[in-house]
Amino acid sequence: MIQISNLTHIYGGTVKALDNLSFTVEQGEVVGLLGPNGAGKSTTVKMMTGILRPTNGSVRIAGYEVSENLEEVRKRIGFMPQETALYQDLTAQEALEYHADLYGVPKNEVADRVASMLELAGLTHRKDDLVKTYSGGMKRRLALVRSILHDSELLIFDEMSLGVDVHSRNLIWNQVRKMKTEGRTVLFCTNYMDEAEALADRVIIIDNGRLVAEGTPGDLKREHIGDYLIEVQIEGMDSAQDSKWLTAKVNLEVEKISDPLNGGPRTAWIKSQTGHSDLPRVIEKLTELGLKVKQAALREPSLGDVFLAITGSKLRD
Repeated sequence: MIQISNLTHIYGGTVKALDNLSFTVEQGEVVGLLGPNGAGKSTTVKMMTGILRPTNGSVRIAGYEVSENLEEVRKRIGFMPQETALYQDLTAQEALEYHADLYGVPKNEVADRVASMLELAGLTHRKDDLVKTYSGGMKRRLALVRSILHDSELLIFDEMSLGVDVHSRNLIWNQVRKMKTEGRTVLFCTNYMDEAEALADRVIIIDNGRLVAEGTPGDLKREHIGDYLIEVQIEGMDSAQDSKWLTAKVNLEVEKISDPLNGGPRTAWIKSQTGHSDLPRVIEKLTELGLKVKQAALREPSLGDVFLAITGSKLRD
C-alpha cells in the first residue's frame, strides 16, 4: 500500500529532514511511525499526502507515484493532520458536508454518512454549533471522523490523540482497531509509546531522517532489551562509574544509569534474558562492590524502553 524508496528532503537547501529513508507498509497493516521531535515523521507524512515534494526519492501509494498522480492518491487517503485544520466558522454538520462534497461522496449518501460520523464522534447534540466553540478533544474527534467519511482505504494520522481526554482517546483507539478488522491500512505518527504498543502490528522508528529500527513491538523489545529489565536504585556510585563500568562488573548489559537528583541514589537499567535468576546475582555483585542497593525490581520492557535505547534519552528540540 505504501512504498517509500530512498526518500530525501532538504529544507531551504541546507536542513536535511529526510536522508534516504525507505520502508513499506502492506495492505491491512496498522503501522506506528515513531521518532524523536525533529526526526522527520511529519515531513514523511507530508510527502505521502502530496503536501511536500521530495528533493529525491519516491513515494508510491496503492501503486501510484504521488508526485505524478496526486488526484488518484488523494482519493484513496484519509488524512488527519497534527493541526486539526478545521474551518472554525463552520458547524460540525457543515464541515462534514463540505468534506463529503470535496471528496465526491454520492449526494444520496451524504446525509446518512454525515449523521453516522457525528454519532460516532459523539457530536450529534453539538452538530449545529460552530467548531470554534468546541473543546480540543471534540475537535480531534471531528477531525478523525472527517478523515474516514469518504471510506478511504488508507488512513494516515499525525498525532491522532494529541492533547485529548481519556474518553476521546478511547474512541480514537477503538476506531483504529475497527479499521483493521475492515482490512484498511493505517499509518500513524505518535509520541505516545503506549499508543504504538497498543495499536501497531509493526513499528518503524526513524531518527535524523533515517530508519533506525522496524519490527513488531515484541520483536523490538527482545532484540534491543531482552525479556526483562532490572531497575536498581544504587547509593554510593560516583560519576566515573558509568554504564560501561557497571556492565563489566555485573556481566550484563546496562542500558543506562540516571544522574543523581539532589544527592540521591542513581538508578541503573540492566538488560536481562533470564530475569529472576539475574536479579539476586546483580544485588549480590553490587553489594560486593561496596554499593548500597536501595531498591530493586524486575519488569518486562516497554516500547518506551526500546525507543530510549535506540534514540537516546537526551531532550530534543
